[in-house]
Amino acid sequence: MINMSARLSKIFLTRTLRHPSGNVRQLSNVFSTDTNLFSASFDLLSGTQQQQLFSAETMDADVRVRQAETELMLNSTNSPGLLRNHAACTHIINLTRINAGNAEKVLNIKQDERFHKLLKLLERDTHNLYPATIIACLKALKRLDIPPDSAAVKNLENSLLWVLRSCPTKDLLNVFTFTMNQETEAGKKIFNEVCQTLERRWVELTDARQLVVLFGHSDKLSISLLEKLEDRLQDTVEDLSPYDLVSIFTTFGRIGRRSMPVLRSLGFHIAKNRAYLNIKQISDVLFACNKLAYKDQETLERLCSALESLVESNDNLAVVRSILTSLGQLKLVTPTVLDMISDWYSKRLADNKLVENRDLSTLLLTLANLNYQPFDREDFFSKVVEGLKQEKILAGPRGDQQWLNVVWALTVLNRASNQHFQSVLEPAFATNLLENREARQTLSKWLNVNAAASASKEYTGPCVKVSESPELLDLGPPPSPPKIHFKKMVFETLTTLFPLPRFMAEDIKTGAGLTLDAEIIVDSNAKPLQVEEYTSKFGLQSPKKVLPNGAHRIAIFLTPFQETLIGGGRTGGVELNVRLAREQGYIPLVINHKTIDTSMKAISRVQKIDILVKQAIGKKSETHSTE
Repeated sequence: MINMSARLSKIFLTRTLRHPSGNVRQLSNVFSTDTNLFSASFDLLSGTQQQQLFSAETMDADVRVRQAETELMLNSTNSPGLLRNHAACTHIINLTRINAGNAEKVLNIKQDERFHKLLKLLERDTHNLYPATIIACLKALKRLDIPPDSAAVKNLENSLLWVLRSCPTKDLLNVFTFTMNQETEAGKKIFNEVCQTLERRWVELTDARQLVVLFGHSDKLSISLLEKLEDRLQDTVEDLSPYDLVSIFTTFGRIGRRSMPVLRSLGFHIAKNRAYLNIKQISDVLFACNKLAYKDQETLERLCSALESLVESNDNLAVVRSILTSLGQLKLVTPTVLDMISDWYSKRLADNKLVENRDLSTLLLTLANLNYQPFDREDFFSKVVEGLKQEKILAGPRGDQQWLNVVWALTVLNRASNQHFQSVLEPAFATNLLENREARQTLSKWLNVNAAASASKEYTGPCVKVSESPELLDLGPPPSPPKIHFKKMVFETLTTLFPLPRFMAEDIKTGAGLTLDAEIIVDSNAKPLQVEEYTSKFGLQSPKKVLPNGAHRIAIFLTPFQETLIGGGRTGGVELNVRLAREQGYIPLVINHKTIDTSMKAISRVQKIDILVKQAIGKKSETHSTE
C-alpha cells in the first residue's frame, strides 16, 4: 500500500495541486520530508477523502489545496512513531497560515482531536528545536488563541530560554524583536535574558543589519549595552558598505540618538564613499542630519558635491523636495546645487511636466531661509510666482498658512508685489489667521509682511496698525534655548559698556514679528546715551527727547550658531529683520557665534563690541556723507 500511496502522492503533487498559473505547489515544507510519513498520512484517509482530494471538479483549486494540506497534516498525528517535534511545530505553523482569515476553519482545527495530539507532543518534547521554529510556532499558537499558560506554550518558551545560551547572534536578534513588547512574565523573562546575552556577546555583533535593529530599539536597551554597541560600530565602521553606513546613520536620525563621536565617524565614511550613493540615499542622509542637528560643514558640503551629478537625471519630485527642506532647515547654502535644482524645475515647467504647488513653495521657502537667489534667473522666478496660484493653495490643507509662507518668502527675497501684500493683509484673511489656533506659530511671519508692506512707499492697501492693537506685540516667536544661552554670554560683555537699564534696553517687542535683543543709543563718539529718553520703541511711540545731532539708535540682533547659516552669514529671516530695523531708523548690529565666542577673554570681548559699535556708526556716517 505504501507504493500505491507514493504513486498517488506523486499524482497529487503534479496534477491536483497545480495552480491556475501552472506552478506546482510544493508541500515538502508542510509536514515532513519523510516519504513514509507522507504515505502513512495519505493511507489513513478514507476512500471518500482520497477521492475528494483528486476531484478537480468539485471545488476551487486553492480551496482543494488548503483542505488537502489541513487533512494531511492533522492525519500525520495518527502515525505517532513517525511524527517528531519539528514536524509538529511546522504543522501548527502551516495550519495557522493556510486557514488564517477563516474563523470557522480555525475553530474546527482547535476542536479537532488530532490538533490536540500535536499540542500534546510539544508538551512532552521540544528539544533541539531551532529558535526561529520556536518563535514561529509561538506566533501561530497566539493567532489560534491558545492560552499563554498552556503546557505547550510554556514548554516552548522554556526551550527558547535555554537555547539562547548557544544560538547564533542572528537568532538572538530574532528573539529580541519577538519578546521586546511581550507583557507575559515568561516573555519578559526571555527578553531580559536575551538582553543580558547580547551584553555578554556584543563583540560578535558585526552585521550592520543587526546593529540597525538594535539601534532602532535603543529605548529597550541599557545604557551600557548601547555604549558597547557604539564602540563596536566605530571599530567596524571602515568595513561597512556604503549601504550599511547610510542605513545606520538614518536609523540614528529616526530614533534621535545624537552620539557625536559615532555621527562624526559615520559621516566621514559616508562622505568618503559619496560616489557610490544614489540621490535617494543622499537625501535620506541629509534628512537624518537635519533631524539630529548635525551640522558638520565639511561632511555636508562633500555630500552635496555628489548631488551635482545626480540632480539632472533625477525624476523624483519627492526626493528633490526632501533635499530642499533639509538644506533650508540645516541652513546650508550650496550655490551649485541650488542653481541646478532651479534649472531642473525650470526645465520641467518648460516641458510641461508635473510640478506641484508644494514643489514651488518648498523651493521658495528654502531660498528665503537661506537668503539666496540663483543668479540671472529672472524668467524662472517669474514662472514660479505665476505658478503659485493663491486659489489653489488656499483650497489645500492649511491653505492660509501655506499661502502666508509663500508671501513671506517672496517678501524676504524682495519679490512680493502689492497684490501679494494685500492678499494676506485684507481683513478677512487676517481675521481667519488670528482666530486659527493652529496658525499661531506663523503669525510672526504675518507681522513681518505687515511691517514690510507698511514700510513700502508703493503699497496703498490695508495694513494693521500695531500701535492700535497692543495684543499683537506679544505674537513674536519666543527665544530658543540656544538663543537664551548665547544671549546670557553676550550680555555679560554688553553690560560692561552699556549698563542695564539706563544705557541699554533688552527684549523690545516691536509688533513687527521680531524682538530686538537689545537697543542702545550712542552719540557720534560711540558714547552711550540714556535709552529711555530717546527710544522710539521701534516706531511705536514718540521719543521723550529729540535725538541729539550725530547720535544713533542701534538695534542689536543676537544669532547663535543654530540660527546662523553654516559657514557664517545671515538667514533670510535675520536679513528681513535687519531691513525692517533700518526702515525704522535703526542701525542694525548682528552679533553671531563667530563675532564673540567663549574662548575669548572678557577684555577681548569688550574691545570687540566697542569696535563693532564704532564701525556701525562709522558706516552710517559714510552713507550720509555720500548721499
